[in-house]
Amino acid sequence: MANSVSRLFYTILAKDVTATAAFYCSILELKRHFDSDWFVILTPESGPLIELAILDEANPIVPEEMAKRATGGILTFVVQDVHQSHTAAMQLGANVVSVPTAMPYGQERMLVEDPNGQLIDISSPTVPVQN
Repeated sequence: MANSVSRLFYTILAKDVTATAAFYCSILELKRHFDSDWFVILTPESGPLIELAILDEANPIVPEEMAKRATGGILTFVVQDVHQSHTAAMQLGANVVSVPTAMPYGQERMLVEDPNGQLIDISSPTVPVQN
């Protein structure tokens, strides 16, 4: 019997769930799909193509050693216009690590930190996608 995946999402551990959700909603036009005081799921306006969950790092379901562990990696979002996200990030006073920059692989990329220090790559295609 196959054990197929029915759902996939990434969860960010956050010190402030509400502020982190507001950050992502502001710069990426995501909406709250599920909302509680300790856990929020965000999806694109067009529907749950992807899901981004935000979990209070102090919640009892998070193992203590994970809540204290340094994290790494880059969370990437591909959007239609990286400049819209850059403007929103600047209005929020976010730490923009790298302004939108043309990359040699056919995208314009901005790097920004979320309120928890998670590095976010927001990119837009600069050349037509080849099928």
